[in-house]
Amino acid sequence: MAPGNLTQVTEFILTGVSDRPELQIPLFFVFLLIYGLTVAGNLGIITLTSVDAQLHTPMYFLLRHLAVINLGDSTVIAPEMLVNFLVSKKTISYYGCAAQLGGFLVFIVAETFMLAAMAYDRYVAICNPLLYMVVVSPQICLLLVSLTYLYSLTTALTVTSCVFSVSYCSSNVTEFILTGVSDRPELQIPLFFVFLLIYGLTVAGNLGIITLTSVDAQLHTPMYFLLRHLAVINLGDSTVIAPEMLVNFLVSKKTISYYGCAAQLGGFLVFIVAETFMLAAMAYDRYVAICNPLLYMVVVSPQICLLLVSLTYLYSLTTALTVTSCVFSVSYCSSNVINHFYCDNVPLLALSCSDTYIPETVVFSSAGINLLFSMVILLISYFNIVLAILRIRSSEGQRKAFSTCASHM
Repeated sequence: MAPGNLTQVTEFILTGVSDRPELQIPLFFVFLLIYGLTVAGNLGIITLTSVDAQLHTPMYFLLRHLAVINLGDSTVIAPEMLVNFLVSKKTISYYGCAAQLGGFLVFIVAETFMLAAMAYDRYVAICNPLLYMVVVSPQICLLLVSLTYLYSLTTALTVTSCVFSVSYCSSNVTEFILTGVSDRPELQIPLFFVFLLIYGLTVAGNLGIITLTSVDAQLHTPMYFLLRHLAVINLGDSTVIAPEMLVNFLVSKKTISYYGCAAQLGGFLVFIVAETFMLAAMAYDRYVAICNPLLYMVVVSPQICLLLVSLTYLYSLTTALTVTSCVFSVSYCSSNVINHFYCDNVPLLALSCSDTYIPETVVFSSAGINLLFSMVILLISYFNIVLAILRIRSSEGQRKAFSTCASHM
């Protein structure tokens, strides 16, 4: 966009899912239901994997953290979106928008790496079952989850900082306006309950996984360690978005502060990146478990799992910080209305009146690299898993091998 008035704006307007007033309430209940189911499901997973000692394994540990990430991811977006269904002015403050973007990035990045970690867990479990408890030890799982969260947070902070480091037009932007899912007033309440239900199920499911894989000694394995961190990432991912979205369904002014938007973007990136690599790590875990069972506890030892999780969090945090910083490093002019129900980097950059070539390059390059590497790890792991399973002569052995990948799949 051409440079224009560079006075800072204080809020953004989110266009939402629809601007038709008659759709606001139905959409509210729809998304409230979705959010409630998400929260309930993830809380259920977190609780179940935490209280059941038999689920204290690396797989369910990663699953628990994935549920946490999913819960956080939806919570970052859903509450604000739900509130915007119920209010006429779908605004979000400048800082609220930054916080939403940061939080969303945290959970999105964390989720990608958590999924990668879960894929690695399944890979080790299937390809190296005898060494599973060594290669995917509780320490290694903890390290993988920790690195996933750390990297997701770093990435979210970096990206959100970039996004909100620029000037936004229309009198010193201090907040953004989120359009939400729909601008139809009659859909705000229905959408609110829909997303509240989804978010509630997500929180419940992920908390169930986290709790079950934490309290059940039998689930203190690399597979459940990665699963627990994947649940944490899922919980954080949904929590970054859902609360703000739900609030916006109930208010007329759907605004989010500048720094709140940056924080949301950063948090979302952290969890999203962390989730992709956590899933890759889980795939590798399953690969080792099936393809190299005798070396499983050596290849996927507790130390290795902890390292994988730690690196995942660290990389996710770094990515989120980088991308968020780039997104907030440009100037925003003439409009502070974000055509979305949460602070995302692409809608934010669309509001900029300055050159967005570098931020856009960073955003898309980061997304492409993260997706490419995590998918390569996941696909290679499962390709080898399938080959290993096909080499098993007995149908019972094949069934057991496939069952180790069931939760991850």
